[in-house]
Amino acid sequence: MNCSVKIPTPLRRHTNGAATVRADGAHVAEILQNLHAQHPGLKERLFENDGQLRAHLNVFVNSEDIRFLSGLETPLKEGDVVTLLPALAGG
Repeated sequence: MNCSVKIPTPLRRHTNGAATVRADGAHVAEILQNLHAQHPGLKERLFENDGQLRAHLNVFVNSEDIRFLSGLETPLKEGDVVTLLPALAGG
């Protein structure tokens, strides 16, 4: 499925400044892998060395947090919007 992926400001240096890019995939994991193939350098920002999604990165599909869906295996349909959102901390 062809989806839009919203890229947060800190990662846009890997997408030539683009705030939204297109990627194909049947589920979130495929989208993220294809995103890395198109924009080298993103994989290290999205995944830990063991292949798990970085803890500080939240991923949404059409405003739904994938942690409450099927995680990286969340299925996608044509036109879905995947949003990458770094968690913020502070005091």
